[in-house]
Amino acid sequence: MSEQDKIKITVASDLEDRVVKFLKNQAKYVAEMRTEVERGDYPSVKMTGGMIKKAAATLGLATFKEFGESIENAANLKDSGKVKSQIEELAVYLSRVEIVYS
Repeated sequence: MSEQDKIKITVASDLEDRVVKFLKNQAKYVAEMRTEVERGDYPSVKMTGGMIKKAAATLGLATFKEFGESIENAANLKDSGKVKSQIEELAVYLSRVEIVYS
């Protein structure tokens, strides 16, 4: 992946430990939600989307918050197509994010 494919996000350096943990959790959540949506377990997907939304909001990570909210809403509607597409978009976004601490 080239440097121009990266999405740089600047975060306060005092949040570094929390942001590193948040990003590790996102990879785990993507895998879990893929399994949950295949099982039709929308309540679990909705809960995970809500956790992403809340954690991202506290860290000031607006795009992650939007993904969490979108996943939560799609799961609430049991819209498997929308849930799957949002999970995959989150996975791609996650792979491109580069955090810069200030």
